[in-house]
Amino acid sequence: MVRIQTKRLLLRDHEPSDLEPYCKIESDPAYRWPEKVHPRAELERSFREAWLPPKVMGLLAAVFKPSGLYIGRCGLYPYRTDGGALVPNEASIAFYLSRRYWGRGLATEAGSALVAHAFGELGLSRIHAGVNADNMASIRVVEKLGFRYVRTGEGSGNRWHDFELVNPRWHTAA
Repeated sequence: MVRIQTKRLLLRDHEPSDLEPYCKIESDPAYRWPEKVHPRAELERSFREAWLPPKVMGLLAAVFKPSGLYIGRCGLYPYRTDGGALVPNEASIAFYLSRRYWGRGLATEAGSALVAHAFGELGLSRIHAGVNADNMASIRVVEKLGFRYVRTGEGSGNRWHDFELVNPRWHTAA
């Protein structure tokens, strides 16, 4: 089921036929950097358990409309504090696109549609974005979308930046 549509993308629930392109994308070391590539069996399990079941809020399959190909996943998922507590009316945004589609403005296009969906249809108060501190392209995307820097942190050998975007209907000052 298509949930969100942009000029060049369909964001829909994952389907069984997305397994092969998902595994191919996830097996690209440059795409996975700075994380390691996981074994195929783990990717298949993750796909079946985490991505295939539809969710009210979660990452959706990203399909490039001109070719009809699965090119990754983008979406909103429930935001949790560092302690793991669910924060009502807030979400995290993410976009993971195949390296072949980097540099085309697709993450910004998807992100813009997701922000509109989050604040419009879902009525969320705030969206968070966690970005690897060395991923300048993703940092530019969230900045273009209007997110503001909140903090930098480290964990599991990675350094990351947190950004947030506040729904102007909920807050008059950020």
